[in-house]
Amino acid sequence: MVSKQAAPVEIADVTMLDLGAVDSAAVDSTSPKPKALSKPVLKRFAINVASLFSVHVANMLLPLLTVPYVVRIIGPERLGLLNFSQAYVAYFTLLINYGFDMAAVRTIAANRTDKALVNRAFSEVIAGKALLWVLSTVIFMGITWFTPEFRSHIVLHTCTYITCIGIVLFPVWLYQAMEDLGRVAIFNLVVKVLFTLAVFLLIRKPEDYFYQNLSVSIAQVVVSIIAITVAIRRFRLTFTWPTVSQLINRFREDSTLFFSSVMITLYAGSTVFLLGLLSNAYDVGIFSAGTRLESISRSFVTMGLNQAFFPIVASAFGAGRANGLHIVRMTFFPLMACMVLVSLGLWLVAPVFITLFYGATFQDAIPVLRIVSLLPVMIGISNLLGMHTMLNLRMDKAFFRITALGSVVGLVVNAALIQKMGYIGAAYAWVTAEAFIALSMYLYLRNQGIQVIQLAYFREAAQFTQARLATLFKRTN
Repeated sequence: MVSKQAAPVEIADVTMLDLGAVDSAAVDSTSPKPKALSKPVLKRFAINVASLFSVHVANMLLPLLTVPYVVRIIGPERLGLLNFSQAYVAYFTLLINYGFDMAAVRTIAANRTDKALVNRAFSEVIAGKALLWVLSTVIFMGITWFTPEFRSHIVLHTCTYITCIGIVLFPVWLYQAMEDLGRVAIFNLVVKVLFTLAVFLLIRKPEDYFYQNLSVSIAQVVVSIIAITVAIRRFRLTFTWPTVSQLINRFREDSTLFFSSVMITLYAGSTVFLLGLLSNAYDVGIFSAGTRLESISRSFVTMGLNQAFFPIVASAFGAGRANGLHIVRMTFFPLMACMVLVSLGLWLVAPVFITLFYGATFQDAIPVLRIVSLLPVMIGISNLLGMHTMLNLRMDKAFFRITALGSVVGLVVNAALIQKMGYIGAAYAWVTAEAFIALSMYLYLRNQGIQVIQLAYFREAAQFTQARLATLFKRTN
């Protein structure tokens, strides 16, 4: 989010929030005709999607390749401990990220040529994360040492917490804003391959299970150091420690996105943590096994497209409200087609995948995967309505209220269903929370006179997708 000093160069005019009660058709009729995406923009978008695809392959698929080897050594209970530790540390990474990443992308994407603004944003984000890392470390040490349940696995949690150093330094948000993700993807892929192979050498007996999280953490730190070094040289950045007033402004103005992230984590990321507290390690292991493929499959489509597409949409909204809404509306149909195919595929391959990768001891994870196979569709819709539409229209407070209410629904349903149904209840609770979020965002935007889902755009979206696919096949042949 742009600081107060940079208000004149905000992506979208602040008055657009006052247009919320006006019918979108009336507003759009007075706006310039939306511009089509140019070939250079589409080319950058394709490169960034491919780059992010490789990042997610490294982050999620490569560790998955070690699963058939690792789980047969450590078993469901220790797999549950690994994932519980990751869920525990995720709260600290959430605090460190604060909300800086999304706000910085939104700011820099619309002002790439303003070197002073880019340097200031870079310095404020890194400094802010560093301060929050210090705070997080103190809290982590206190909780882990003085809580018997956490202290009994202090080595595992410390190995997992090392990744927070990488969270401070990894400037993926800067590469996103600059639409230059190719290099960081290559670094990420190479390093993660090496550390994934290390797992086969380090894990020899059940007691070696903590090496799994340690290898991931060290890989994250190494990638982050390389990425930030290259970013400083490539974008000619100068780090200057911000003044107290600049840091206060940064924390204050990014606070809404932070609390929105907290709410999202409470309903989406706390399931494993709650399972560990309210159930047992076996349930955590089964739930983690059942949701792994869904997370990987969804990330390839939604996370890659979101991170590569968000700067383009932000830039389009900067050029005009009509331009931004036009791109969002045209994106809905091909995105939903992808999500439906992903969901259907997950439901069909669930028995084969669980048996092949996890073995007979994880058969209870099959129904979990089939339940959460509904998530790609729901999360795809909520990302389009929330991240791409509401945030770019500066509806940050409404976005926070919806996610906050969704987190309450998620926590209540989780607490009720986990105690009665264990890992199956956790799966149903996650789907319920995401469905509530997606529906609430749709109803809010509709109430504000903004119709993102319009059948009138179906033909244009189909023609656009067909043309892009034809160009892609022509280039590959």
